[in-house]
Amino acid sequence: MLKLSRRNWNNVLIFAVLILMFVLYGIPQRLQQKMAAEHRLVPADAELLMVGFASQRLVKAGPQWQLQPAGNSQVDAEQVALAWQYSQLIPVDTVPMQSRVPVAQASVQLVGKSTPIIWLLYPGAEPANNPEQGPDTSQYLLQQAGQKQFYQLSREQARQLFLLEQ
Repeated sequence: MLKLSRRNWNNVLIFAVLILMFVLYGIPQRLQQKMAAEHRLVPADAELLMVGFASQRLVKAGPQWQLQPAGNSQVDAEQVALAWQYSQLIPVDTVPMQSRVPVAQASVQLVGKSTPIIWLLYPGAEPANNPEQGPDTSQYLLQQAGQKQFYQLSREQARQLFLLEQ
């Protein structure tokens, strides 16, 4: 057995308790943070104020959401706002292409922020089995302006978020 003085045994006990505290508290916290890394259009702690599209704006007027100018009566402004506020994104790895041209753009203004977040919508990647067929229109790629990461969107999500025509 080790022969340590009482003082040294106290030091060993203190370090053992500290290590135990780190293991029981710190490691699960780190794992939870890594697993909960979610990608969203609007940060979870932010409130949406306005989304500007090419020909319309989604604006919060009091407690309600409105599309201005009110063009498409089939679109529920409240549902579009909820989709922008709470949609989760799926990151994808894509090959960088200089020739990508966005099919839509949205400018997202948040409460208390002076600069908007710009989102660019691109058509999906070319099908691997037939590149002459053109871009895959069942999927879209979404990118925040100034960022390298792309996110995958379905056709339905893209239509709802960017008010695309049928």
